[in-house]
Amino acid sequence: MNLRSLDLNLLVAFDALMRERNVTRAARTIGLSQPAFSNALTRLRDRLGDELFIRTPEGMRPTAWALELSGPISSALNEIQMALDGASFDPATATRLFTIATPDYATITLFPKLLSRVRQEAPGVSLQAISPSIHYGEYLDNQSADLALLAWPDPPERFASEPLFEEKWVCTMRKGHPMVGKPPTLDRYASVEHLLVSATGKRRNWIDDAMADRGRTRRVVYTMPTYGPAPLILETTDLILTCPASVAREFERNVGTLVSPCPLETPQAMRSVHMVWHKRLGNHPAQQWLRGILRELGAGFTQ
Repeated sequence: MNLRSLDLNLLVAFDALMRERNVTRAARTIGLSQPAFSNALTRLRDRLGDELFIRTPEGMRPTAWALELSGPISSALNEIQMALDGASFDPATATRLFTIATPDYATITLFPKLLSRVRQEAPGVSLQAISPSIHYGEYLDNQSADLALLAWPDPPERFASEPLFEEKWVCTMRKGHPMVGKPPTLDRYASVEHLLVSATGKRRNWIDDAMADRGRTRRVVYTMPTYGPAPLILETTDLILTCPASVAREFERNVGTLVSPCPLETPQAMRSVHMVWHKRLGNHPAQQWLRGILRELGAGFTQ
């Protein structure tokens, strides 16, 4: 195929649909009507000779070739965007998307503050949070994410890592829980039933390993992939959740659950979160602006 004859806007539409997996949302992100977006998709399908996206009840599912194309196309569009941004970045007039790869809990604790700040300084800028199903480094390598937030103090040489904040793990439970008002001993902790948030579906984490070292076990009766539904579970059961303190504080503020110290005194009971980015973006003005905001917000999480 002759690249000179390919409309670049078709690749922009492709990239938007790959991110959103929904025609209406994808059209909105690039400022097209739904009919215009559908027409662009039809044109690209004709040019490439592939269906690219299959409509399913769960959304638009990319074909194998679309998945193969997604990384290079996203990377190329990002390189073009960075070139157009030039040597300066004006938040007040900028219109772009920042994608941040992050564990689920940061979308509850950090992202509301980040979104509020971005809306004030850069009303034309959009944010996207993703929880990668592959290693975070791959998202940074292919520029599917601008930066990542996770515990990664020593990434490979091509990445930069900066400590953002550190916080304790604590326990959270409903107000009438049998443990309320009692010293949080390891015996009591082992005697109650637990809720576990696990993005991978694994039913063990560092807590179970630390308890095993002390000759104890805990009973996890419900495992779920995200923190979002946790308050409802806690409010209607006698389960307790051990989680980062910022999550517990949000639950306490919004639904009135209680916070108690975690009885496990181990280094793992402190969560260190780092801001990680590819070094090729180190001096990019837009990236520096975003990292500066996160740096300021992270300072508020330091305990």
